[in-house]
Amino acid sequence: MLKRLGKGLLYVGPGAVILGVFAAGHMTIAPETDRLQSYLIANGLIAPPEPEPEPETPPEVEADAEDVARDAEGQIIPPAWRYYSFTMPFSANLGATQRLYSIEVSLSVFGSPFVGDVIMLRLPEIEAQMRPVVLEQMQGMTEEEVRDPATRDMLAERIRDALNAHFVTMDENIELDAAMITSVILN
Repeated sequence: MLKRLGKGLLYVGPGAVILGVFAAGHMTIAPETDRLQSYLIANGLIAPPEPEPEPETPPEVEADAEDVARDAEGQIIPPAWRYYSFTMPFSANLGATQRLYSIEVSLSVFGSPFVGDVIMLRLPEIEAQMRPVVLEQMQGMTEEEVRDPATRDMLAERIRDALNAHFVTMDENIELDAAMITSVILN
């Protein structure tokens, strides 16, 4: 057993020592400068290079404390988008036919990340109250209306407006910036 250990150290040991010394040397040596340029500058043969100007940073626009959210250090917290997708798609009949269509709806809020996070935590709790409002806006659509992207965009705006009005009646402090139809399936 000791013979094998000795043989292993004989083959691995020198390589490990050399690798360790090599790594230590690289960590302690300062990066090399341009020696020719240093010599020429020291002997006055060339002028020293001008220092690079610092890049100009645009002055920070100070906003009113009421308009902008700030963190504990007083730094401005930029607004952010927050998205919520309903857990299940919405299904309705196409006009007066037996055919069905299904859409998936997502809601978005733009503003303070803290307020957006609070709203995103509240929306799943009141999803059951929001679903009838969305279904009411979907009723009576024909197949041509469902296929038309412009009509779907108008439906998304109607859904957003109806939900915002519903939040007011529910005494919820929520205002949606957009409702998006993320998928449409015709059966």
